[in-house]
Amino acid sequence: MRWMGVAAAALLTSTTAQAGDVTGRVVAPNGRPMAGARVAIDDLMRGAVTGTDGGFRIPGVPAGTYEIGGASFGMSTAHQQITVPETGAVEASFALQPNMALAKAAAAYVAPPLEHLSEKAAYLDRVAATKPGDRPNVVVILFDDLGYGDLSGYGNRLIKTPNIDALSKRGATLSQFYSSSPVCTPSRAALLTGRYPTRSYAANHVFFPTGHPIAGLRRAMGYANALPTDEILLPEILSKAGYATGAFGKWHLGDTQGHRPTERGFSTYFGVPYSNDMAPLAMYRGTTVDTPPDKLVQGTLTERFTDEAVSFMRDNAKRPFFLYLPYTAPHLPHHPNPKHSGVSDGGPYGDVIEDLDANVGRVMRTLDELGLSKNTIVIVTSDNGGDFGGSAGELRGRKGETFEGGMRVPAFVIWPGKVRPGSKSDQMAMNIDLLPTVLTAAGLPLPSDRLIDGRDIAPMLAGKASTPHDHLFYVTMWTGEYEAVRGKDYKYRDRVQKPATNPFYPAASPLGSFAEPALYDLNRDNESHDVTLKHPQIAADLKATLQTFRESLASNPRGWLPEGR
Repeated sequence: MRWMGVAAAALLTSTTAQAGDVTGRVVAPNGRPMAGARVAIDDLMRGAVTGTDGGFRIPGVPAGTYEIGGASFGMSTAHQQITVPETGAVEASFALQPNMALAKAAAAYVAPPLEHLSEKAAYLDRVAATKPGDRPNVVVILFDDLGYGDLSGYGNRLIKTPNIDALSKRGATLSQFYSSSPVCTPSRAALLTGRYPTRSYAANHVFFPTGHPIAGLRRAMGYANALPTDEILLPEILSKAGYATGAFGKWHLGDTQGHRPTERGFSTYFGVPYSNDMAPLAMYRGTTVDTPPDKLVQGTLTERFTDEAVSFMRDNAKRPFFLYLPYTAPHLPHHPNPKHSGVSDGGPYGDVIEDLDANVGRVMRTLDELGLSKNTIVIVTSDNGGDFGGSAGELRGRKGETFEGGMRVPAFVIWPGKVRPGSKSDQMAMNIDLLPTVLTAAGLPLPSDRLIDGRDIAPMLAGKASTPHDHLFYVTMWTGEYEAVRGKDYKYRDRVQKPATNPFYPAASPLGSFAEPALYDLNRDNESHDVTLKHPQIAADLKATLQTFRESLASNPRGWLPEGR
């Protein structure tokens, strides 16, 4: 498994499981099962995630000999070779060992420098002085690892999502909407700042709990493990403009003092600081533990977040509010609510998504009951593509990759009076566009001391204009480098070398990109056929555009603008 580092004990035995299956278990050094570990056959780009018993199953593997790897955060990766016969199956089990290189690398920490704090303060004062108008409520519902093909409205035949599908009748369905990263933290940082995640030191993988070896490793490598306080977040802006601001769900943008939700613009917070696979996981109300890890029932998280969101809307029905509802689901491990367990044809994963669907329905019904729907912008999307177990539909790739399946996500926008109900948009947009779109709708200025990479997409959503972007850029999961660029019709993926000294790859030198440079015609193909030879000039132009963007980041990574711009 190229993406975690190598060294551990592994066992290989044969079994009588269904032909074509690769099954097994992943255990910790003490023999206990490891839930949420990833097992993958890199050559086939196929894999699975372990359940609570540590077990996994990769079905329908073609006969042949492959390298398979098992990995989990903070542990070294185990590799072994398996041979799948034409008739038969194979078991591959792994005993993972702690990755001591992570602990050793975390000895030093140099905090990224803070800049433009005075400019931020002056901007927020300017927002506070803006004359109030008829400002809309804003609801952002964010799913965690929901794939492009996971909703019945996007073609899934096993998982039923009638409430989410009904959003398309009330607003616009976006078929070319992107997350700004193929993983959680960078995407969320970009959504709340309107800027590509590199600008906030957040592009390299995800933030980890303070005290975790990888949190220390990030700091030792000079990476942030929380959003810098000089970044301006959407809730900070809206709270200054008189909005009630509430967040209910997964934060994943820092857990230390000064970086928690109620310290970054949210007046109300109820949720968990990280992904639901990062232990120990506690529920917080503000900065105080509400439910300790040993009392937390993951199957009820979606329902509890929605309960709090509904109360927040009722409590603030007489004033403008910003509701941010970043669910933890369907991120692994999958814990269905007992109310929805066993009801989906899509198994536990489907149960979790159908639970999400029911709770999205609760949010929309509450807006209707309170008479708020006509003055509320509702945005529903995912933080990145689906993981193993999820569906990318007809797209190539999954979470963690810059192929379309890793970054193109379902999206709906409901905006009465602006967006025609039942409309569809095939124009490209990205979650960095939400901040400038919301601020423009609220009559608020954008910051002038920094680049805002996003654009106001209201004219596009209204069907009055095409996309405001000439290009969108795709960032890698591990190195934080930009690997691909998309124009209106074509996408170019370049090679990004993974440095041999990167501690995330302790035995991975000289690994390069998973794919050779290629040009894809997205209107005709799901990134299976390189058309560089057919369109060499388009490939050259997009490569040059990508390189120019890389150089601009290298010369001005934070995107600061001259005073007075």
